[in-house]
Amino acid sequence: MKFCLLNIAYDNTFFGFQLQPNVTTVQGELLKALSPIGIKKIYGSSRTDSHVRSASTIIEMECNDITKVCKIVDSVKGIIVRGYFESDEFINLRHSFEKEYLYIFNGRLNQKMVQRAIREFLKGEVSGFSRDPGRKVLLSNISFSIKNTTTLFLFSGKAFSWNFVRIAAETIIRRSEGKIDDEEWSDLLSGSKRSRYKGDANNLILLNTRSPFKFNEYKSKNLKAIQARIFQDFYWLAGLDGVPVDIAESLGFVEGEK
Repeated sequence: MKFCLLNIAYDNTFFGFQLQPNVTTVQGELLKALSPIGIKKIYGSSRTDSHVRSASTIIEMECNDITKVCKIVDSVKGIIVRGYFESDEFINLRHSFEKEYLYIFNGRLNQKMVQRAIREFLKGEVSGFSRDPGRKVLLSNISFSIKNTTTLFLFSGKAFSWNFVRIAAETIIRRSEGKIDDEEWSDLLSGSKRSRYKGDANNLILLNTRSPFKFNEYKSKNLKAIQARIFQDFYWLAGLDGVPVDIAESLGFVEGEK
């Protein structure tokens, strides 16, 4: 028995990745589609919130025929297969791969204020910016890019807790705008107070999951349709062909700690 890894993308019609009762989730729809061929467990590299898009999520399962699995997964509404890889052993996907989340803010922020807020944020107790502060956050960096009237934030790391990116992004934005005073900011960074701010899920996308494995490209028949839905609100990506691997590099992100 082989372990099959698929790099998938999905739109924002799902109530998150993880299986939940009575709602449509990515994991739930995949299990529904794959259970007829004997697949009962599917592991994911990330668990996105409700209505958060993903341009790159790694899933793993035991399977005998990866070609058949790719075809079935690619036929699930709202999901496409971007690539596939076979392994002789199980790979622990959680905390194994670097992920990049992109958050878009429809407003032009002051660059120096954003840099300062990010620098201070990265020195603080970041695990408190979550609906589940007990879960570990492995954040490596936050960078940003200002494009005309839009500010983009790129969060990089190996582990993100529930709502972390949305809460962190909105809190940094409000601090950059001067809407959070020094006392509240200090309390938030020390962990003595939890942030009450949270950004819109539709403004967030799991942009990339950086895997050390070389995935074989899968030519999805639904690429154009899903790609359009994944990036429908990210109008500044309209000129890009396909789902790029290194969007972050092409957008000229600035390191927050500089």
